[in-house]
Amino acid sequence: MAKSNGSPEDKITKLKTHLATKAKKTEQPTSPKKWVTFTHFSPAVRKVTNIFKRSNTGKAFRTTNTIFKQLSLEGCTNKDPSGIYKIKCNTCNKAYVGQNGRAISVRYREHIRYIRTNNPQSAYATNILKNRHEFGAQNETLQLIKTCAKVCV
Repeated sequence: MAKSNGSPEDKITKLKTHLATKAKKTEQPTSPKKWVTFTHFSPAVRKVTNIFKRSNTGKAFRTTNTIFKQLSLEGCTNKDPSGIYKIKCNTCNKAYVGQNGRAISVRYREHIRYIRTNNPQSAYATNILKNRHEFGAQNETLQLIKTCAKVCV
């Protein structure tokens, strides 16, 4: 068709050889690409991944902090549960009732931190600070009323 349209003979020959070499390249079976997975992305990992640029190896990055691991119940124990709790004042026996999705011991430490830093952010801390009352140890003043089915994180 190119000859009948008046194309030069040398151009037709070049086109034929180009198409023939291209067909040979695609016919060769290629080995499946191997993948290497890296957990962190840092300058050191970047240097290592540069080694794989010229090889038939793909590189992938992943994290260890996945949503599944955050929501997993693995390792969840009831020794430090979450739920509805009560903290009582040792001086006036008034009680503060609260609910928390985290461990109640963590929330108790927050109340104590508010008292020590003179921060009236919680009602329990306000009562202690305003009336100069005493607060006791966690095992004396903190009581779990009802556990809530929350996911441990």
